[in-house]
Amino acid sequence: MATISVSFDGVDLILSDNGHTNASRSEQIHWHPGSGVKSVTDVTAKSSSPVSTANFWSNPPHQNGVNFKGTIDSTTEGDWDYDISCNVGTNSNPVIKTIDPKIQVLSR
Repeated sequence: MATISVSFDGVDLILSDNGHTNASRSEQIHWHPGSGVKSVTDVTAKSSSPVSTANFWSNPPHQNGVNFKGTIDSTTEGDWDYDISCNVGTNSNPVIKTIDPKIQVLSR
């Protein structure tokens, strides 16, 4: 399981994997709020993603409390570009910030 912490430095979102996740087929990916991030609010495919979300995930990214998680399909190949959105404000006054990392599936 890959666990990616998402933090906020006051200007930008910072990912613990520097925005490029290398993962295996069937691996579960978790995005967790880090310092300055109240919650991960959305993880979605970019329109420019070379692999469609239907072909990449066996269990697409979905909310799990303040986290998001998804499971890569056992037959997928290639990369998936995505947007991750986070609430970096307060629960009563959220500020949504977005970053656009990549997941690359390792060849067997």
